[in-house]
This record gives sequence, C-alpha cells and structure tokens, in this order.
Amino acid sequence: MALKPSYEELEQRNKELELRLEQMEKTLRVNVERNKLATSAAKVGVWDWNIKTGDFYLDPNIKAILGYTDDEIPNDIEVWVKFVHPEDSEAVMEAAQACLDGKTPEYIFEHRMLHKDGSIRWIMVRGKAIRDENDIAVRLIGTDADITDRKQVEEALLESEKKIARYMKMESLGLLAGGVAHDLNNILSGIVSYPELLLLSLPVESEFRKPIEAIQRSGKRAAAVVDDLLTLARGVATTKEPLNLNDLVGDYLNSPEFIGLKQLHPAVTYKTNFDSDLLNIKGSQVRIMKVVMNLMINASESIGDSGNVTISTMNCYIDKPLRGYDDVDVGEYVVLSVSDDGSGISPDDLERIFEPFYTKKVMGRSGTGLGLAVAWNVVHDNKGYIGVTTDGDGTEFELFFPVTREKISVKNYAISIEDFKGEGETILVVDDDEDQRDISCDILETFGYKTKAVSGGEEAVEYLKENTADLILLDMIMDPGINGRETYERIIKIRPNQKAIIVSGFAETDDVKKIQKLGAGKYIKKPLTLEKLGPILKVELGK
Repeated sequence: MALKPSYEELEQRNKELELRLEQMEKTLRVNVERNKLATSAAKVGVWDWNIKTGDFYLDPNIKAILGYTDDEIPNDIEVWVKFVHPEDSEAVMEAAQACLDGKTPEYIFEHRMLHKDGSIRWIMVRGKAIRDENDIAVRLIGTDADITDRKQVEEALLESEKKIARYMKMESLGLLAGGVAHDLNNILSGIVSYPELLLLSLPVESEFRKPIEAIQRSGKRAAAVVDDLLTLARGVATTKEPLNLNDLVGDYLNSPEFIGLKQLHPAVTYKTNFDSDLLNIKGSQVRIMKVVMNLMINASESIGDSGNVTISTMNCYIDKPLRGYDDVDVGEYVVLSVSDDGSGISPDDLERIFEPFYTKKVMGRSGTGLGLAVAWNVVHDNKGYIGVTTDGDGTEFELFFPVTREKISVKNYAISIEDFKGEGETILVVDDDEDQRDISCDILETFGYKTKAVSGGEEAVEYLKENTADLILLDMIMDPGINGRETYERIIKIRPNQKAIIVSGFAETDDVKKIQKLGAGKYIKKPLTLEKLGPILKVELGK
C-alpha cells in the first residue's frame, strides 16, 4: 500500500511547481516582448475577426503603421475598413469575401491605406478563414504588413527601366538617323547647290527662275529635316557659342517663319515676357532657334478657336531636383518657357511626346514627329533640362540652359558675292561621291578657283606626292578606303601644314576635332552652298 506524501513533500512539490510556473511566465513574457519587437521592426501586425460575434482584434502594430496609437482606433471592423483607400476598398472586400466563400484558399491582397498625416501606405494582407464542422467560415484571421518601402523601390526601378528603355530607343534611332542623314545630305547637294549656280547665270526675267527657286526652297526644307535627324544622332558634336536667348527669340519673332505661323493661326494671340537682365548661355544658334520654332508651332496648333501663346525667359538658380530628373547640377540657369491655354496633353501622350516620330498630327500635313525629340536632344546636348506641365487649361514647356560668363562676339554677316572670288588657287576635292565631286568643283570654278577631284583618301595622298594644292576640300566619311581623318594624317606627313576644309554629310564628330588639332581648318556640313563655302575658303586661304 502506497504511503501518502507527507506535508513537507507536498510543500516541496508546490514550490517546484510555482518555480516552474514563474519560469514559464518569464519565458512567455520574453517571447511576447520578442514577438512585439520583431513584428514592430518588421511593420507587421495580427488581426482577428470573429464573424459570428462581430468581435474584432487589431494589433497595435497595425495601428502604428498608419501613425495612430492603440487608443485612437477602436477594435471595430467597420471603423477599420474606412482607413482603406477609397479606390481599393471594393477590391479589398471582394477578396475577403472570396476567401470566406471558399473560392480562394487564402486571403492575399496588396492595397493602399490612409496614414494619419495624409500620406498613403501600401499594405500586404494575408489571411485565412477558420471554418466550423459545416464548412462555414466563422473567423477570418491574418496579418497586415507595411510594404510601402518595397513598393517605392519597385516604382523607382520601373521608372528607371522606362528611362533606360527610352534612352536606348533614342540611341538606336539616333544611329539610324545619322546614317540616313549622311546619305541624304549627299543626295540633296545637287538639289540645293545646282539651283544656286543656275540662278547666278539666269537673267532676272527668265521664265526658269521661278521653278528653279522653288526647287532650291524644297531642297533647303529637306535639308532642314535632315538636320533634325542629325540632331538625334548619337555622338554628334555641335559648335557652341555664347548666345542670349532674348536676342535669339527676338530674331525668330521677326522672321518670315513666325510671320507665316501667325497667318496660319490668326485667332492666336502671341505674348512675350522677357527678363531684361537675362544671362548668356552657350549653344548652337541654329539648333536652339529650331527648338524655339518647334515649340511655338506646337503651342499654336494646340489652340482651338482662339487662345494665347506666351514665350518668356528668366534667370533662375537650381538647387534641388526637377520633375523627371533624380539629380541636377546645382547652379545658375536661363529658362525658356513656351506656354499655351489649349486643351493640354493626355497622360498617354505625355509619356511619349519626346520620342522621335511620335506625333498626333496628321502625317505629311503638319509635321514629322521630330519637333519635341529635337528639343529634348538639343537641351540635353547643352547639359540642360526640359520639363512639361499640362492639364485641361493648357501646357507649358520649360527649358533650362546652364549659364555661361563668356561674352557674345560681334559678327559681320554682310558678305557680297564678290567676296567669294578666288585668285586662281588650286583646290583638291576629295570625295567618294561622283555627283558631290562635280558639284564642289562647279561651285569652286564659278568663283575662279582651279580644281582637281579624286575619289578617295589613298588617291589624294598619291596625288600630293607629286603635286601641290593650295587647299583640300576633304570629305570625312568615304567608303571604301580610308576616311578623312586618316587621309589628312597621311597627307601632313608629306605636306606639313597642308591647308584643308573638312566636309561631311554627317556632323561634327570627334574625328573632325582630331583633324583640326592637326592643322585642318573649318568644318562644313553638306549640302554645300555659296554662303557656306565662299567665306570659309577666303579665310583658310588667307592664313
């Protein structure tokens, strides 16, 4: 027969149980505290909704995610759902109901909630339905996790991917544009140059003068489109000089192009607002003028029955990122703004307006789709920034150009045809295109120069081994054979200080700059004209 435990033994067992209970309570408190710290750090909280009784438990951590204390939000499901973003509330309830109805095994959903400070927090909710013996949901229990940081990173990565895709698209189109432009400029030389020569020999009253002038104007318009293509080409350098935007815009407003624009849009009122103390910028006058013209055309065409287009300039200091740019160079800028009170740009179009050939205009009637792409490239080539603000009341384009302290040089553009005349000097024309050689020689001979033409760099080098030339008219891109840079490098080994003018249907590149460092003179872009070639020949031969 077992003996009953003594009083001392019972007391000892009781103490052991109390000690174990105390240790368990301590462990439980530690685990609870650990769980609170972990869930708080992870921005995760638990919720529990008893569907039968309506009781709702909401972890204080979840309330803290939205900036509230435990006492500020009651444990009430109807109150809690009011913090769900209005645009997401319907989808949230549908997802929860699908879980309760057994249509989905789990309740997993990402949605937005409203923070106490008015901002938006992204929440990942994960839940599961607890069912009774009849498979009816009686509870819905789960967690809410703050995933706002992750969402922001994802959005930033998505935006970066879009920017990279846009840059890659611009680069690939630029490469294509550069190659096409080079070939087109060679083709256009005959359309632009020969009419000029023909007009010199035609009497004023000739019946052929008008059609030839029309051919010449068409050729120049085509050359302007090709120049837009070159603006998109990767690796193209442009000659930059100090400019004042007030003067440049003023020249445009007094130009035949602007007069024609006003005639096309008689219901548009044009306004100006210039900063009288505007600082100078550094850029290509021709290209920035083209940007001004394109922006003014776009603004005018956005006006319906009647409205206003305003072009303005101002100085500004940038010390924080601009919309669309993560980083900017802090400093002084000149801002060119063109605004209108038209119907605005739709969000879908706004994403693509700077893409080459993207246009909402009727193709062939009002544009090629290059205008804003050219503006984007010109601004970025000048280390600047471009932004657009638009809504139903109109659109404003703002172009930011870095300031330069260089002064604007005074130029004399009054050059008569007699200033082009040569004195019988010999010019060696080096070009792989036969038509281009003929055009160049005809222009040069018209002004009294003697010419010799060769079809490539190797032939030019061989010719100069036995002969001399006062100046070389040297094409940059020749195929097959050596290019203009290598040709000049070989020539100066046998003819040091050989004078040369560089010609190309592409654009001013690093190779052009290398040749100029070796002693070559000015660069001219095809198609050649009397005004382009004549003055430069006189300058180079006079050195």
